[in-house]
Amino acid sequence: MPVNNKHIIWILLLACYSCVEPYDPVINETQEVMVIDGMVGDEPAYNEVSVSASSPNNTPGFQPVDGCVVTIEDGQGSLRFYDMMGNGKYRAWLDRPFLGVGKVYAIEVSTPNGKVYRSDYDTLLACPPVDSLYYFQQTSGGTDPDDVWNGIQFYNDVRGGVEGTRNYRWRATATWEYHAPHTAQYLRYQNRKIPNIVDSVHYCWLTETIETVFAASTQLLTENNIFQNKLHYVSDQTVRLSERYSLLLEQHSLTDQAFTYWEKIAAQSASGASLYETQPSSGQGNIYGQNSDEKVLGVFYATQIQ
Repeated sequence: MPVNNKHIIWILLLACYSCVEPYDPVINETQEVMVIDGMVGDEPAYNEVSVSASSPNNTPGFQPVDGCVVTIEDGQGSLRFYDMMGNGKYRAWLDRPFLGVGKVYAIEVSTPNGKVYRSDYDTLLACPPVDSLYYFQQTSGGTDPDDVWNGIQFYNDVRGGVEGTRNYRWRATATWEYHAPHTAQYLRYQNRKIPNIVDSVHYCWLTETIETVFAASTQLLTENNIFQNKLHYVSDQTVRLSERYSLLLEQHSLTDQAFTYWEKIAAQSASGASLYETQPSSGQGNIYGQNSDEKVLGVFYATQIQ
C-alpha cells in the first residue's frame, strides 16, 4: 500500500505522543524548617515578625506557627514583647526611646514545642533620603519574537554620604487610576424623601505592593552614589497605564550581612522561568536555632527608612 503524507503525519504524531511522559523529580526533603522574617525601623510604629514552617514540595502552602513568645532586644538590656496577631504574625509597638540610629537589635523566638531561635545583632544604619525617582519610555518583548510591548521603566538615584550605609534595599508600591467599563449609580436619601440620583461611580484606583526585590550596594565604588538603578517595569499590556500611574518608593539601609541576604533574594526574583535561570536561593539569613546544625530560613534586620 503506498504511503501518503497523511500516514506520515499520523505516525509522527503517534511517536511524539508516546515519547511524552510525566517527570516527577525525586527530592530528598529534610525535616520541617522554620521560616522567621522581621525588621525594625527607626520611627515609632508597629513592627511585625512572621513565624512559619516550610511545607513539603508536593503540597506547598503557608504553614503559620502560632503560640510563640517573640521578643526584641536593643543590645543595652531593654526588652520588648510582641503580641500574637494570628496566622503566624506577631506585632509590637516600638517607641522612640527604644529606637535609634547606631543601635543594635536582635530578636528571639520561643516556639510552643520548646525550641528557641535567635538572630544576630543587626545595626541600624543611617540612610540618605531618596534622591530622585523617574522613568523612561521603553519597549520590551513578549514570548513571541514578533511581540513588541511599549511601557515605562522606573529608575532611582542614590546620593549617600561618607557616614551611614552603603547597602540599600527598595520596596515599591504602585497605585493606578482606571475607568470602569460599566458605570454604577447610587441614591442619596434626604429626610426620608424621594432619593436623588448622584453622579455615577466611574473612576477607580487600585494599589498593589511590587513583589520584586530590589537591592544594590556601593561598597566597591569610590563614592556612595548610584545612578539609574533599575526598578519596576510597566507594560501597556494591562490597564495600568491607561489613565494615571504612581510609584511610591521606600529606601532601606542595610548592613553587610543583611545585604548579602537580600542580594540573593533580588537575584532570584529577577530571574525568568527558563532552563538557564538563577538557581533557587536557600534563604539562609542571620537567625539560628539552639541546635547549631538546624537550618532556619528568613532574616531579621534593622533599617532606617526613607
